[in-house]
Amino acid sequence: MIYGAYSCYREPSSGSLSGIDEAFAWIISLAHPVRGEETVPLALSLGRVAAHDIIATSPLPRFDHAAMDGFGLSDGDLGRPAPFDLPVVGRVLAGGVASSGLVTGGAVRLLTGAPVPAGVDAVIPEEACVSRGGNVRILKEIALGANIRRRGEDVSEGVAIVAGDTLIDARHMAILAASGVSSVRVRRRVRVALLSIGDELRPPATELAPGQIYDANRPMLTPLLAATADVVDLGLQKDHRRELADLLHGIAQEVDIIVSSAGVSGSDADHVAAAVGDAGGEARTFKVALKPGKPLLAGCVGSIPIIGLPGNPVAALVNFMLFARPLLNARNGIKAQRPRGQAAFVVEPIAHKQGRTEFVPARRTGHGRDGGAEVTALRPAGSARLHPLVLADGLIEIAPERGGVSAGETVEFHTFGTATST
Repeated sequence: MIYGAYSCYREPSSGSLSGIDEAFAWIISLAHPVRGEETVPLALSLGRVAAHDIIATSPLPRFDHAAMDGFGLSDGDLGRPAPFDLPVVGRVLAGGVASSGLVTGGAVRLLTGAPVPAGVDAVIPEEACVSRGGNVRILKEIALGANIRRRGEDVSEGVAIVAGDTLIDARHMAILAASGVSSVRVRRRVRVALLSIGDELRPPATELAPGQIYDANRPMLTPLLAATADVVDLGLQKDHRRELADLLHGIAQEVDIIVSSAGVSGSDADHVAAAVGDAGGEARTFKVALKPGKPLLAGCVGSIPIIGLPGNPVAALVNFMLFARPLLNARNGIKAQRPRGQAAFVVEPIAHKQGRTEFVPARRTGHGRDGGAEVTALRPAGSARLHPLVLADGLIEIAPERGGVSAGETVEFHTFGTATST
């Protein structure tokens, strides 16, 4: 069936090959943040997007406290030449409360986190003192205010501790918990439909006939998407235009993004672009100046963005990193940014032909000058070679205008800690 079209398609610029930045801008323009919010417990907020600024209702720290184990001294004793002895007039533990303040001529034993009694103007570390019975010998001078964490020095009451449209990770959970936040208002979780396309594909644990292969893309892409979205697994789909169109039209009523792999190279067996049109949408098939991963499809079915990744798994991973995850971020309300690597030094030369941006699996082999990572490319690489990817720590990015890379030169290195996470 061919369905009536409602489209978010935008007419692309002409040209045989598209640069990464051009393709990125066009694809991201298809997305807008999903509507809807919900409140979740703090423990379930990991990977969710804050719907609004979260404001501190109390300062951090909440009170002046000792930054380390030691002894609290008053201002009147700070200027005395060391060594000198003081009587220990009290002891305060973390969670405790001082029974009285401190006056000049005495010291109070304080453990890390203990509230600082009135009259304490500095805490001298215990390694700079010697306890002798009920006295303490001060072995060195200490500055006014030393080793005291002041009330509100980290966060003042009324400031935003987590900004709206922030993807919440463990750091945010820590400051929210320290501030006493037990639940978080977040954006509705994005729903992503995922499918692999190809007559030759079979799931693991099935017997393969001649010419068939196991699907690697859905097992790879599912956890990448699930970090920030609910995944609707559409399984394996045949290279059949009408069936794809019916599937896309139906699922577009239920999800916020559609992610497919394979069927986008433009051969007479690739039907995704035509199926999108039959489903009531429009799509652009890109030829990106990229290796691996030149073929790419993007468009909309109705108002729902669809991105079609290449079928070869390494190419699918590179295109996911560059385009699909930023598109997902945009739907989540997070500012979409073109991924950038860290500067690293190449240990051995890398051959590269000008004209396309190339991503090469590489292993981190040490640290070079200025502490930067040293990396070694893993060859032979290719869009379908998974073993170099498994052995690698990340991907080297080589710019299209660059020729071969000599040993000692700098490249961008996308570590798998960033390339395969949110």
